[in-house]
Amino acid sequence: MKFNLSITVVNLIVAIVLITALAFIVFYKLFAVDAQVKAVEVNLQVGKWNRLLVAYAMEQEELGSFREIGYIPNGKVAADGESSKSQVFNYSSDLENGKGRFLAINRVSLDNCLRYEGYWLAYGNPEQVVGNAVVELPVSRCAILTPYFELLRDF
Repeated sequence: MKFNLSITVVNLIVAIVLITALAFIVFYKLFAVDAQVKAVEVNLQVGKWNRLLVAYAMEQEELGSFREIGYIPNGKVAADGESSKSQVFNYSSDLENGKGRFLAINRVSLDNCLRYEGYWLAYGNPEQVVGNAVVELPVSRCAILTPYFELLRDF
């Protein structure tokens, strides 16, 4: 009984194609998970901001900017204390549109959420000074990365 252990070119090509397809699937899944891990930063930051905003509003009976409420955004903070740049997001108190606002914009592409496409916005309601802020989620392919953003809490 004699076995032929030779590998044909066709077998080799099929093996390479299968390995490449599996590697693509694994890398795609890893990058999708990586995007979600990076996006968690927004949930943490909005939770801190919301707690400080509520405490400030209860004491002062008005909404405040980042600096006024004592919120220090993640990353390299600008000289005025109202914005910062982390590795993944730009944060801003969005003072052009009033006090009591939180804005995060992604600086990098996060899976299907392209660079500068995601705008995570929350703002205090001036009519109801005490209570959770109102949130506006970005386009759905970006919002899917932060399913708990609406809860305005950090974990």
